[in-house]
Amino acid sequence: MKPISTATISKTRLHRSIIQAGFTLLEILIALAIASIMLSVAVIAFSDNDAAKLKNKAHQLYGLMQIAQEESILRGVEIGIRVEQDGYSFLIYDGTRWNPLQEHTLLRDVELEEPIEMYINVEGQEALLANSETDDESGEEQDGQSQDANKEIKPPQIFILSSGEMNEFTVTIGLDRDEPKFYRITGNYLGEITFESAMEGHYRHDWDLELNEPF
Repeated sequence: MKPISTATISKTRLHRSIIQAGFTLLEILIALAIASIMLSVAVIAFSDNDAAKLKNKAHQLYGLMQIAQEESILRGVEIGIRVEQDGYSFLIYDGTRWNPLQEHTLLRDVELEEPIEMYINVEGQEALLANSETDDESGEEQDGQSQDANKEIKPPQIFILSSGEMNEFTVTIGLDRDEPKFYRITGNYLGEITFESAMEGHYRHDWDLELNEPF
């Protein structure tokens, strides 16, 4: 019987261990393909999630505008909407100045999360009901605390009157990212509020896209 070298056995086992411990080129390619697919699915899901949130926020804004209009007529008060890039708030006019609308079940401040943002255009229009000038300009003294509180209140860009009328405006709410899309809401002097479905374009740069084109 021919003896088997111990050294030969050790080298053979070592060679097999190295092969078994590593990955073949095919296995690496398969792993990369799976990772790529999973990443693509995650990106699509994330994009769809943003689009769904945008749609909900656009419909929410449209609905709250209608509620504010009904509230203004029923209560006989003037209601304003202050639009910022990252959200909007409701105000009420007390005959002298605008104040935050407080303790209302539905008309509350709304904050938007990135990448959802807003833009408003009231081209060529002045405030219908502006805050009164501070007493400092008329030479009268005011309490310092009251002055600070008044400075924090920014007047609205949208005015909803108790007569049912409102100023003309265009509000867009969209996704600030590559391949952007946005929704558009417009209002006119007659109190008509129009909601448009999602449009391809940037909410700030393309707010007037096809706005004045005949149907």
